[in-house]
Amino acid sequence: MHQFTANLERREDQLENAPIDRSRSQDALALGYGLHAGKHTLQLNARHDSDSEFGGKSTGSAAYGYAFAPHWRATASAGTAFRAPTLYQRFSLYGDASLQPETSRNVEFGVKWAQGPHAFSATAYRNKVSNLINWVGSTGSCPGNSGPFPGCYANVGQARYEGITLAGSTRAGQVQLHGSVDFQNPKNLDNGKLLARRAKQHASFGADTRVAGWTLGGEVQASGQRYDDAANIRRLGGYTLLNLYASTRLARDYQVVARLDNLADKNYELARGYATAGRAFYVGLKWAPSH
Repeated sequence: MHQFTANLERREDQLENAPIDRSRSQDALALGYGLHAGKHTLQLNARHDSDSEFGGKSTGSAAYGYAFAPHWRATASAGTAFRAPTLYQRFSLYGDASLQPETSRNVEFGVKWAQGPHAFSATAYRNKVSNLINWVGSTGSCPGNSGPFPGCYANVGQARYEGITLAGSTRAGQVQLHGSVDFQNPKNLDNGKLLARRAKQHASFGADTRVAGWTLGGEVQASGQRYDDAANIRRLGGYTLLNLYASTRLARDYQVVARLDNLADKNYELARGYATAGRAFYVGLKWAPSH
């Protein structure tokens, strides 16, 4: 089976915060080709971005999968990416107008097993980034900083993410269990330190079941420590969050969904001095038309 896709995209950004009044736009064309033939799957993608500030940039990716045994599949992929800095990162109180776009190259290898309600996957990856846009928590490196907090956005010459992600799901009676663990090394190759505000470990575990027409579940999200600055001096502690959720179908295309996030009202920081949400509850109506 063959599948072709084509997408046109336009993005416009505006930043108005007197005396700042800046705008930019980005146009993109993306083409994709997918092939599924027996044990083989192939996906090819190409994209060209035209940015009003930084000109044109072409990127692409290729991914291949092979079902080498019953219930088993091996995958491999490689690709490039491009990301322009936002107007806030360039022109805000903590910005640097000379910021350059990020470019990256990524390779990934994985193996997956699935049988009925049971599944497991292991994925190893390595992503090398040039001109990574990162937070530098030091006034000495930010002569243009005019905000109340130390630090600014800056380009890291070379950075690298590498690691492995393990994920799985299974059913125990009427309960569906799922989880994933990620071990990574987000490294600033310019100084040998960890990248600011990136943790080396992440994990999530959840369970849900059906009771009287409702889907009821809970999940635990955990993250290791990180540093708020490029010099790895200001430490941000790790955290664990507990979330609960429920949903039920009202009609063919409508669902009521409810969530209770951060049940224990955990106080934690992803960036020094910036508050994160405490215990939060919301209820919503979801509409998803069936085909």
